[in-house]
Amino acid sequence: MSLYVLELALGLLFTASLLGLAVGRRAYYVTLASSIALFASAVEGLNGLSGEIIPFLPTSVMVDSLSALFLLAVAFLTFALSLYLLSYEVRGNGRFLAMATNMALFSAVLFLVTDNIERLTLAYELFAVFTGVMVLTSETRGSRKATWRYLVITQVFGIIPLLIVTGITYGAVGDLHHLTFEGLRENLKNLAVSPDFLLSLFLLASLVRSGAFPFHVWVPRVYRSLPSPFVPVFLIGESLGVYLLLRVSHFVLPAGKSLGYTVAFLGTITAFATLYSFREIRLKRKFAYHSVMDVGIAYFALGSSLVLQGTFLGTVALLGALLHVLYQMLYKSSLFFGLGAIEHYGEEPNICSMRKLLKGHVIALLMTLSVFSMAGIPPLSAFVSKWLIYTAPMGSVDVLLWLMVVTIAFLGVFPLASIIQVRRINRLICKREVEREDVPFTIRTVTGIVSLASFIVAVFPFILLPWLVKAIEILGYPLPESPVHLFFGVFSSFVALAVLIISSYVGWKIGKMPTERVSELLLIFYNIGDILRFTSDYFLLLGKRFYINQVLPIIKVVPRHELPLIKDYDDALDYPVRHLDEAMFMPLIKAFQKIAEWGRSRNLDMNALIGGFAIAMAVLIVLLGVFA
Repeated sequence: MSLYVLELALGLLFTASLLGLAVGRRAYYVTLASSIALFASAVEGLNGLSGEIIPFLPTSVMVDSLSALFLLAVAFLTFALSLYLLSYEVRGNGRFLAMATNMALFSAVLFLVTDNIERLTLAYELFAVFTGVMVLTSETRGSRKATWRYLVITQVFGIIPLLIVTGITYGAVGDLHHLTFEGLRENLKNLAVSPDFLLSLFLLASLVRSGAFPFHVWVPRVYRSLPSPFVPVFLIGESLGVYLLLRVSHFVLPAGKSLGYTVAFLGTITAFATLYSFREIRLKRKFAYHSVMDVGIAYFALGSSLVLQGTFLGTVALLGALLHVLYQMLYKSSLFFGLGAIEHYGEEPNICSMRKLLKGHVIALLMTLSVFSMAGIPPLSAFVSKWLIYTAPMGSVDVLLWLMVVTIAFLGVFPLASIIQVRRINRLICKREVEREDVPFTIRTVTGIVSLASFIVAVFPFILLPWLVKAIEILGYPLPESPVHLFFGVFSSFVALAVLIISSYVGWKIGKMPTERVSELLLIFYNIGDILRFTSDYFLLLGKRFYINQVLPIIKVVPRHELPLIKDYDDALDYPVRHLDEAMFMPLIKAFQKIAEWGRSRNLDMNALIGGFAIAMAVLIVLLGVFA
């Protein structure tokens, strides 16, 4: 019966996507019904759930405690999102947004429940495509460029590595039906490459999906272009990236300390994104940089758990990573739901628009609770998860982990400082008082539900602790006996607690400083960040030039004299796509043309010419055989 409930949830999401094209936001009533089925599937999945679903696309399912935990979070956000969007006035193409949102949620659920690597790759691709459609159909300034950048990064560095993994795994397993994580684990000896190579490919796909360094460049652009209430879909996507790497590195492939140090280092570099929040008064970009930081902290914790795996400190780091991912999905969703109340009335979410529309409103209190949860104020969400994340490396004697955790703790000062900065600037420059609008009841209710959920599961961590422990007990790691043992079981937990309290105090002081002075103090970090950003932009520019000059003339009908006029991806959209057969054989046709031109300029031997023609025909026959 449980598999039928899961199939029902997926069927309702798929139906809602089709209805979205016809009736727009009324399709979210069906999405709301699917969230109830997802809740039931998540609860049942705690005891294990396996089998095959989707008759027209047979997919093996294995829901264990870990995937059930993420599925529960997805179900909760699906419920909140669908309820919210029933009252939200969409500025873009509402029908296509409804279709793409439901298909993205469908893909996220399929990604979490499938055990088949081929289907997981398909779900990854579907999620990338339909979230890209969400941005494109938002019809905001810069949405087309943001969509192109997002899709190029996800396809080149996300889907291609997973396709390579699928091919290598099939070579080891030898059967598409058993192309599962379990089949991969049982056939490691048959792999044609080292398991470390597969781990590196999974790591690439995970970093892209989560928006972590060096693939974080799409996050602020996409968040800025997307209507705020739809951002939680991308927050779900960020958690999927962490889930994928956690699943593979702890449950499937043997991961050593080298991968742990790599992941922890990448997480530490990613956390530097929070410094750029000081440059932003546009709240969506400001919170986007904070979101990148949270992802970085989760990866640092995951890397620490790999370095310390098999010990109690490794378990603490792993539980901290899980908590941080789940918490940030909640308080960030509440934040963007609150910003959606501003966009609902056609305003751009910035410091002054908050004062104009939300001052003295209950939704402002709920957003304040969420931003303080993000800032790590005791005893709210990020404080609880960071307590565990700091405890693990601080309890070890590993110098590299110590260096990285000190850096993370230093960067942890700035989320609160950035929030205090917002309040200070609000009072200084936003003097005009405007009568606030009445925010719709449903928007207020959903924002409150998500914000309070984030507060409750943080202040009372024993609610989630049994789920968390059950999710990792199969690994055989030392487990905490109680919340007291988890948070106070080692001496380093007191050191971590002291660091967090001091960080809150220092963040409060820095936030009250003039922005210019803070920028002067952080100048060296901004310079490092600019160097990294310019480097990534340079490589992206090389890729764009290669696409325009080499790939575009093959796949589209572009006159040669117009090619220099194409400066960006948007310009390429104006040209028609070639027919498939024309695009496939155009390189061969051009090759024959160049050979003919070269032959006219020389007196060639007829025997050599016939021999060359025979070779060319042989190549053509091979191509026809391959593509047939």
